[in-house]
Amino acid sequence: MLKQDSLKHLAIIMDGNGRWASQRNHRRLFGHVKGAKTAQSIIFKCLDLKIPYLSLFTLSTENTLRPESEIRDLTHLFEKIIFKHTKQFIEKDIQLHILGDISIFPSKLQTDLKAIQKKTKSNKGLNLIVALNYGGRQEIVNGAKKLVQKIQSGDLKINELTESQFGELLSSSQFPTPDLIIRTGGNLRLSNFYLWSSAYSEFYFTETLWPDFDEKCLDLALQKYSVTERKFGVL
Repeated sequence: MLKQDSLKHLAIIMDGNGRWASQRNHRRLFGHVKGAKTAQSIIFKCLDLKIPYLSLFTLSTENTLRPESEIRDLTHLFEKIIFKHTKQFIEKDIQLHILGDISIFPSKLQTDLKAIQKKTKSNKGLNLIVALNYGGRQEIVNGAKKLVQKIQSGDLKINELTESQFGELLSSSQFPTPDLIIRTGGNLRLSNFYLWSSAYSEFYFTETLWPDFDEKCLDLALQKYSVTERKFGVL
């Protein structure tokens, strides 16, 4: 059984869409479409489990260097998802947060993303954090820039800086640190995701490609987490 009180923030690196499509002799977009359907299923499962925060690593800063055609396909897919699910998110009490720099996207998509965040900002059932054009290194660099500004303005003395104060300068500081990070697709790495806040996260890696990651797969990961004793380096 899931220890409800201990898992406040679940984060998922959704890897394997492209390989899943290639195995079926389809374009990568086919995998992304199936992956989006998987994401919907997992979102609603987490809502049912009353997990307060769910982060989905949707597009990294490195992913944006992929072929222009794939980024264009992803952009159109994001637009369809927003149009399709805005009403559903509102009805199911899901609050959407976007983490990352969305300025690279077409103005319509930026407007739509901001609109759905505004429409769902009062929802309390699940905080859904979608990382778009997000990178952990860039987040830390942006935090360092804010730190320099604070020091230059006299709001902070460098010798008094603490980890907690620096952490508050990061864009992800508005959310609890991830308790469990799941990565699908067989790779054993973070790929620049939540580098600062994952210091004491638990990790679960699976060979299952993201489009095939169903509720049973999620249950297995949560069962593993439920028997993990978290010591945070103290014991």
